[in-house]
Amino acid sequence: MDIYKYLAGLSAAHTKRPGLERINTMLEHLGHPERDYEIVHIVGTNGKGSTAQFIASVLQAAGQQVGLFTSPHLVEFTERIQVNGAAIPKENLDRIFQELYPCIQDLAAGPYGRPGLFEVAAAVALKYFSEAGVDYAVLEAGMGGRYDATRVGSPAVTVITHIDLDHTETLGETVELIAAEKAEVITPGGTVVTAPQSASVKEVIAGTAARRGAKLIDVEQEYQVSGALPGPRGTSFSVSRRGLWRHFHINMLGLFQITNAVTALAAVDALAENGLRVTDSQVAEGMAAARWPGRLEVVGKDPLVVLDGAHNLDGCRQLAAALPVYFTWNRLHLIMAITGQKPLKSMLQVLLPEADTVVFTTPQSSRSAPADPNHLLQLAEGLVEKAGTADSFSAAFEEVKSYAKPQDLICVCGSLYLVGEARKLLVPQEDSAGIVDLGAEISKTK
Repeated sequence: MDIYKYLAGLSAAHTKRPGLERINTMLEHLGHPERDYEIVHIVGTNGKGSTAQFIASVLQAAGQQVGLFTSPHLVEFTERIQVNGAAIPKENLDRIFQELYPCIQDLAAGPYGRPGLFEVAAAVALKYFSEAGVDYAVLEAGMGGRYDATRVGSPAVTVITHIDLDHTETLGETVELIAAEKAEVITPGGTVVTAPQSASVKEVIAGTAARRGAKLIDVEQEYQVSGALPGPRGTSFSVSRRGLWRHFHINMLGLFQITNAVTALAAVDALAENGLRVTDSQVAEGMAAARWPGRLEVVGKDPLVVLDGAHNLDGCRQLAAALPVYFTWNRLHLIMAITGQKPLKSMLQVLLPEADTVVFTTPQSSRSAPADPNHLLQLAEGLVEKAGTADSFSAAFEEVKSYAKPQDLICVCGSLYLVGEARKLLVPQEDSAGIVDLGAEISKTK
């Protein structure tokens, strides 16, 4: 069996029935590996991946063995499953999948239905973390909460990053409904950290935490940030909690990354209050070492080429705010694709007025229906000086490179799948984790 084609098939046509029965059945088949380590569970709309990276990096700096599960991957499927920053080896992925395969077949024939790609990936990750002897597993949820495959075990701490409108067709049409769905992950009697939220979202989270007797740590109330100094190599800032000041430098660009870093700090502080041994210097070291490819990532110069995974309205706002803080340019050229059911016009209204040109294209490996570039072209009318379309990222990039000057900036954004294709083309392969291009296989199955 070709495991990668099989997984691609799961992605292209997996069951849509929500529920935790499939992941729980697979974990039982694997011997409940999720019970072998502490879990840090992260849900939210934006900032989940960055926050997960900060937490994992700090835990590693503190001498812990750390598993990290994130999604989607940018270039290689194995990026999703890492231990101490190293992607799962192909042979381990193959072996664990083969162990799991009979259970997948049984589920497909039963009332719960066939597991999807994300569910299978989560099960493989949890088993691999057990085999690797990790102390902590940092699990980034997918788009959901209540029925997300990462909702396993009894997390040492649950983290809720910023919540905004996204995946409204599945999670709800308002931020309050989305917050309620994600707050379902709060464990009775557990600890939950929430990033800064709107008042209505905060009320939903606080209400769920209170009903379940969970300790709520509100980052906005308990942590104060000052002295933020952004620069081309990152941002320095100071954080105060209960009169104690700590000073950090992070290499991830974007002032919004301060919020993600402080949210991660709150999670680490909660772990420290429950037995984690970590010093302030280790926290600072871990924060500085954290990296998250494809997020305000510079991959070329003369002209500057920046990749950013902004793929919803809130992300576009953050990108529009960050670009002039960290970069200067003569003319700004965008290469964009948008997938899924998104507020297309609003996203373009945020980004295009800052740009001089835009080329719309379609990701080749997207698992969500991409917006028609010609439709985006119509929506862009009057918002930007020059707009066009291209059949692929490579064609779009060649077109933009033909007229971009050395002092210009090219920004690739709108879809993580597009950013992944750009990174594969523009970043040397040895700089990327993993070995298997599942994206190509996914596109073949459609």
